[in-house]
Amino acid sequence: MSDSVLQENIIEIQRKLTSLIGVAGREDEVRNFIFSEIKSFVDTVWIDPLGNVLAEKKGTNPEGMRIMIDAHMDEVGFMVRYIDNKGFIRFTPLGGIDKRLYPGSKVEILAEGGTRITGIIGMPPPHITSPKEREKSPDHYGLFIDIGVNSRKEALDLGIDIGSTGVLSADFEYLPDRGIMRGRGFDDRSGCNILLQVAKLLAESEPIENTICFSFTIAEEVGSRGARVAAHSLNPDIGIAIENTIAADVPGVPSDKNPTRCQHGPAFSAADRGTIYDARILKHLQNTAKELDLPYQYKLPTFGGTNAGSFHVLNKGIPAACISVPCRYIHSPLAQNYVSDIVAVVQVLFAAISKNIELKF
Repeated sequence: MSDSVLQENIIEIQRKLTSLIGVAGREDEVRNFIFSEIKSFVDTVWIDPLGNVLAEKKGTNPEGMRIMIDAHMDEVGFMVRYIDNKGFIRFTPLGGIDKRLYPGSKVEILAEGGTRITGIIGMPPPHITSPKEREKSPDHYGLFIDIGVNSRKEALDLGIDIGSTGVLSADFEYLPDRGIMRGRGFDDRSGCNILLQVAKLLAESEPIENTICFSFTIAEEVGSRGARVAAHSLNPDIGIAIENTIAADVPGVPSDKNPTRCQHGPAFSAADRGTIYDARILKHLQNTAKELDLPYQYKLPTFGGTNAGSFHVLNKGIPAACISVPCRYIHSPLAQNYVSDIVAVVQVLFAAISKNIELKF
């Protein structure tokens, strides 16, 4: 596959993935799309009882490595926790959202039957609050969602109830002259996109010895709950988490506090809050990038965490690595990725898993 075709595929899949709503525990739209996309590229695909999408592309060597590549389907969002008599909705976050983003944001709530109800996150107007109150950054307990109804019954009739979920809303945008994609839910739909691209490349290329296991997991944003089950089922020899991570290459952030930079290629992790990554796999990834003459960088330890934090100590022990796509404004309605970084991650990952990885101590 040429770089231009790969780039076109990435943009189209990113557009589709980020149009879907799938917060933790409510990943149905994303799960259905991924299942339909990957089934023609792999030998086996199934949905486990928790809702993870798992798949295998068998290698030519029955004694070869089982390599799991993992991305999570869920995104940050919120859940409806209360609807008052006037139809105003109170909510609780699912995942880490900066509370400064809430006031005035447009939201989409996934109602019963799959319909989407839009609303606005509101708060008491500044004109009737004290200066001291205006200095505070309101948390979700002091906010509400206005969906334009006049009663609780009207909200219920629209298919919204306790447990309904939603997201801060934004449309996908691609700027071809700058190679930029903007949109919602890039963490970790970018990772899901990369796994789908790798599956397609494997299906179209010469067979490899390793068996590649695909893990599209639920509920990472609330504690990596799906990854533990997925890794136990797939029982890999190696696990590689694919993430969309923090790029803080913006004004006001010194270089020693910036985890990654955009347009500098894949970010390899040495450590984060949940994992000390395997040095042998890290070296393998570095060497692969060098062989491909692709730029790469290190994610500054020890910001963030990934699914590897939950799966690397399972079963007999699963040596783990993480490859991340640098992303500005992560966990906001409009995150920003560069297509060139995603292309490079796909190329490095595909090449790395197509070769033997030495794990001897």
